[in-house]
Amino acid sequence: MTDNSHAFWTEVTVRVRRDASEVAAELLQDLTGRGVTIEPPILALGPDEGYVLDEAAPETLRAYIHGPVSDAQRSDLLDALRAEVGDALEGDAEWGTIREEDWAETWKEHYDIEKVGRVVIRPAWKDYTSQPGEIVVSLDPGMAFGTGQHPTTRMCIQGLQDKMKPGDYVLDLGSGSGILAIAAIALGAKSVLATDTEEQAVQASNENAALNQMQDAIIVRPGSMEAVGSDGPFDLVLANINAAAVSSLAAAMVSEMKPGAWLFAGGVINEREVMARAALEAAGLRIERVMSEGDWRTFVAQK
Repeated sequence: MTDNSHAFWTEVTVRVRRDASEVAAELLQDLTGRGVTIEPPILALGPDEGYVLDEAAPETLRAYIHGPVSDAQRSDLLDALRAEVGDALEGDAEWGTIREEDWAETWKEHYDIEKVGRVVIRPAWKDYTSQPGEIVVSLDPGMAFGTGQHPTTRMCIQGLQDKMKPGDYVLDLGSGSGILAIAAIALGAKSVLATDTEEQAVQASNENAALNQMQDAIIVRPGSMEAVGSDGPFDLVLANINAAAVSSLAAAMVSEMKPGAWLFAGGVINEREVMARAALEAAGLRIERVMSEGDWRTFVAQK
């Protein structure tokens, strides 16, 4: 018999004051290991007036956990949120479930074509006619994080266009949907080693590599830096993860970089920028600049 006990996702919805929503989102991502959606408060003015942002209302955050979540786990998650953002957390959390087969359809409602420089990310179920000079990659994120619509993903894709050289050997640490690995190959990388600790991400990265006919150029492995084995060093490393992981893995990443290699370290909320910077510099990296979009930061650093 097939065990379908975890054939669903538990959805937790919280409302957080706008000035603390990015911090809360990063914590939820750390706690769940998956992407978090942030929905701004929108006011409908009427059929002719359109919509405006309600500046006084909290933002809605949604996070997802595979399978059931016990009362104790729910309590621990809320306690961690309250400890992090205090009274910026408004009201109680709401808990629900989404069937696994409905997951992709839920994502598709909010997923559109995204352009970052020369790169166009096309949802696999949408048609797009490319323009001269554009590089189009197709993507079906499934249950993995990485659609091209998050600021940290966009910054890494722009960084690839700025720094990567044709023929580079690339490491994509925390590959999610595989979007950065695919963009790297599309932009001229010779090959990419992609790793992720989540089973769904490994599957999505492999499937999206095949969707773009890049399965021979992108190798996907479960795990983190330990999955590299003896296959380094690299010309460029992509680490679009979070500040805590960037900090703890800084030395290991540097050890797998060639002299002069570039690192793009993203997923860093502005409140943790100093912590991540200190760890990267202590590992021997020279930080050329810090890319910024909203509250998110991506370090551009060279060995």
